[in-house]
Amino acid sequence: MLSLLRGSARGLFLQTQDRAPLEALRKAFPLVPKPLRNLWDQAREDQTLLIVSFRNRPEGRLETFLADASPVDLLAHLVNADLTGQLRVRPLPRTLLFRLSGDRRAVMDQIARDFDGRPGRLKQLLRWSGRHRVALCFTEKNLNRPVSLADLHPEVLYFETPYERLFQRLRGRAMAYFNEAAGGRAWQNLEIRVYDSWERYLLQSKRLRLVLEDLDLGLILGEGWGKDYARILMAVPVYRFHLATFAAPERVKEILMGLEYDRRGERLVDLDLFREKSKIGWQDRARKEEDRAATGRRLREALRAELLPETVAALDGLEEELGRAGAD
Repeated sequence: MLSLLRGSARGLFLQTQDRAPLEALRKAFPLVPKPLRNLWDQAREDQTLLIVSFRNRPEGRLETFLADASPVDLLAHLVNADLTGQLRVRPLPRTLLFRLSGDRRAVMDQIARDFDGRPGRLKQLLRWSGRHRVALCFTEKNLNRPVSLADLHPEVLYFETPYERLFQRLRGRAMAYFNEAAGGRAWQNLEIRVYDSWERYLLQSKRLRLVLEDLDLGLILGEGWGKDYARILMAVPVYRFHLATFAAPERVKEILMGLEYDRRGERLVDLDLFREKSKIGWQDRARKEEDRAATGRRLREALRAELLPETVAALDGLEEELGRAGAD
């Protein structure tokens, strides 16, 4: 969890006199036409931004696509089809995304000094004229899902360093830079206590980890069994997660309440949240005249709207398993 650094889609610029190379690629690979202004938006790491220029067309000579293939696959197909004779190829600069919040300017300056980076503007990335090998872009958004250009800061850093080398060196120091930008702001050390009267703790733990990882909320520092004392001298087994996060405890509580209820509004589990020895209650999360169940149902829908579709599908599958386990 807490993904701080990742790559983005690669880019390929092709210049040709006729449509034969493009038509060959369209037959062999899924190419989705997209306007140039938002070509980069929502692209995955395993996709390629494909920009094709026709030198014999003075007007409207650019066609742009998002390809479900790597640049190597695209070029290999053109070489094997013997379609490279009149083709000029230029890769777009590789890009790295860095999740950063707080004092971004100070950290950018430090990274530039540490790795010999050159300040630049994001819009230069799409001009294809730079000699830079890698562009480091900054965002405050979750890196566990596609990021658009609008989510990126306009200021970037350009590097002549090979992509793989820069990625490895930055990854080793990403947490230090992240903490530096936060200006010494303390992490929230929270404890999540899982209570399930049906003792379906394996499934409940899977659900909780799935959501924490999807939302990139922080670091699970440890988990395991413990005891809680609901009444004096009466020990109750409880499964505990220790979470380090920059998210507010109230935000985490809302997420946990959204996990407590199924689609029928029935309670699946009790997820209590503690900061040190202080329990974070649900009452402040409720709207006027809402009881706990109504609050949980509302927060369940809000949570599902935040999650990736594949995460929602996985949660639905786990809820079905919980239902069967509870009926046995």
